[in-house]
Amino acid sequence: MAATTKNGKQPAHRPSRRQHIITAAVRVFGRNGFAETSVQDIADEAQVVPTAVYYHFDGKEELLELAMRRVFDQLNAVVEAARPESEPGDAEGLVRVIDAVWEWVEKNPDEARLYQVQVASANGSVKVLRDEFEQRHIQRGYDYLPEGTTRSPRAAKARHAAQALAVRTLISTTMLVTALRAEGGPLSQLPSRSVLEAVRALALRIVAAEQKAE
Repeated sequence: MAATTKNGKQPAHRPSRRQHIITAAVRVFGRNGFAETSVQDIADEAQVVPTAVYYHFDGKEELLELAMRRVFDQLNAVVEAARPESEPGDAEGLVRVIDAVWEWVEKNPDEARLYQVQVASANGSVKVLRDEFEQRHIQRGYDYLPEGTTRSPRAAKARHAAQALAVRTLISTTMLVTALRAEGGPLSQLPSRSVLEAVRALALRIVAAEQKAE
């Protein structure tokens, strides 16, 4: 049985407390946002004394960064597992990734809510994490589009710009819609299947448009 302090809270020094506190931070930041969250709030959620939080972390800024890093790491792993070894323009591979991210949201509502709350207003180290995450998936998003065949430098430059916009639309739509449908989000009251089908349809239409442009 775990040791407790006189007030029933768990002690600061146990190494396992670190991940436990980050998990609590994910929930609290997702509910309240960064500005409205205090270290005391996180300690209460984790059922530890505040000194336990400061024993492991510098403060709530570090905790937010680590909480968001957990979200991005989980999403990266989900996408990597779903990504097929496929030829450019493989629409089925894109759908598999969309479905995998959708399922992640359903299984990880706390992390999805945190993404929804923080990703648009990210700054500092969290913005760096977000930008790295987006750039990683934007680069890999080109795999879903057909390879270019034009030889004119001007046409090639215009083609690249069009594909860059298409890829950003694919990634942004998938991530933002899936986050917005997390519990309490603006899309949470809509039928999940209908929203998923709409996201799939948009993604497939973008890929089809790029194929026609070749």
